[in-house]
Amino acid sequence: MKRVSIILTILFITVSIFYQGSKAYGYDLEGIYIAPKVNYYVENPSGRIWDHHAGGGVAVGFDLFRLKEPFPIPVRLELEYLGRVHTTNTRSTIHSATVGIYYDLNLFHVRSSELDTLTTKSVYTIKRPFMAIYLGLNIGARIGYVTDEPTAPGNTNVGLRQIRTGTATTTLYLGLGGGFAFHVTSWLTLDLGYRFVLGQQQMFGYKSGHDVLLSFRFTKP
Repeated sequence: MKRVSIILTILFITVSIFYQGSKAYGYDLEGIYIAPKVNYYVENPSGRIWDHHAGGGVAVGFDLFRLKEPFPIPVRLELEYLGRVHTTNTRSTIHSATVGIYYDLNLFHVRSSELDTLTTKSVYTIKRPFMAIYLGLNIGARIGYVTDEPTAPGNTNVGLRQIRTGTATTTLYLGLGGGFAFHVTSWLTLDLGYRFVLGQQQMFGYKSGHDVLLSFRFTKP
């Protein structure tokens, strides 16, 4: 699929630009993270029918809370790609490419002996949160792809390569959700999130969707 290849290429180029730019110009990558994701997606196309999909993807993001100057902002920006395969019909896949914005409610551990000496600013700039509760908004494109049934063997092979064709449908992806982020170390965060995907049957071909995501965020410490 050309559209999926273009999405992955954009993600790869984005990571390469930041990495090569840091080496060439010496700027700091603090706040930049890469997040592999495992995904389970349930979609309601019509009536009481529910389609189940499993898959994964990757995201490239920027955590503004890591910027201590002039002050940390509890907001993350993210570019995400997810690919999913139908659990009972592998010819059916769903891909999505979205831009996300998240608001983090960071939780800190403060000792009672520190209450008289620590200020709000010093907590935000010195201490590392042990977890966060977040809300997010994702908007982008949803690409549904169905591979055609193979025809006669003599018509599906050209030389040693099998020709597979299919039908792609691109619609709007709009997701609202939240989750919990557990900061294991300064560079690793485990993220468990849920996202409700808004749909409209006549326009999008489905009534609603539900995304459950497990992410592993690797951030420059």
